[in-house]
Amino acid sequence: MEIVLEAQQLSKNYQEKTALRSLNLQLKKGEIFSLLGPNGAGKSTTINLFLGFIPPTSGKALINGTDVAADPVAIKQHLAYIPEQVMLYQDLTGLENLALLSSLAGISYDKDDLHDFLIKSG
Repeated sequence: MEIVLEAQQLSKNYQEKTALRSLNLQLKKGEIFSLLGPNGAGKSTTINLFLGFIPPTSGKALINGTDVAADPVAIKQHLAYIPEQVMLYQDLTGLENLALLSSLAGISYDKDDLHDFLIKSG
């Protein structure tokens, strides 16, 4: 079965503090995985590495075989991330926010489709 998410000796240090040390992980299409652990265990760091929000100190985070650090734009077409607190651009309308966020994922919707999304989600 196809590996869709992989960590190869993935590590992250913040100055003298090691947040993640040599993570090796392979998740196949259809698998469900959870990160559990106390504060400071490296859960958020791991997620941020896979999302390309921070660079690894060493190792690789791969999405569908693509190195996140080497091609962060390409991997965004394969990921969705919903933070605990959603921050939208206050200067944009709801439709404009949807259009912008969709375009970052490489998808273009017309105004009618975006409007339908808002109506159906309410």
